[in-house]
Amino acid sequence: MTLSHFEVERFRYYILAAQRLGSRQLSEYMKTVDLTPSQSEVIQVLKQWQPISLKDLGSLLICETGSPSRLIERMFKEGLVDKVVNPSDARYVLLQLTELGLEKSQQIRYFEEKIHDDLGKLFSDEELSLVSTTLEKMLSHFPIAVTLHKRGLMKGQK
Repeated sequence: MTLSHFEVERFRYYILAAQRLGSRQLSEYMKTVDLTPSQSEVIQVLKQWQPISLKDLGSLLICETGSPSRLIERMFKEGLVDKVVNPSDARYVLLQLTELGLEKSQQIRYFEEKIHDDLGKLFSDEELSLVSTTLEKMLSHFPIAVTLHKRGLMKGQK
């Protein structure tokens, strides 16, 4: 079965448009709490996985490719992230949220719930599941699938 050029282009541009729309919306929300979308993802990942090494954090992020060291250094200077000595190897540090980082996590959660509510008004669970299954099929052929799997976002994961 051969897909028509029109349908492939339409699919590709719909993904791009949806990603940009979601990114703009998230950016606007995060501006109100003085964060970038990348910082908000780091905070939410740390909230779930802390304390964690920089390398392990990097393997869980979708917003950043490669090492998030510059992002973490900025967040450290802003008082959002703390570096603590790794008890199993004092040569390395682990990252965890500060009190300010934990406060920001609660603010981020509020906006995430708002986004979820907005999507819930537009789509049924069945519709969201169908789109997610379609995107998972596409993404499963690329390295980002490893990150999605680690985060428990691939089907059958939680």
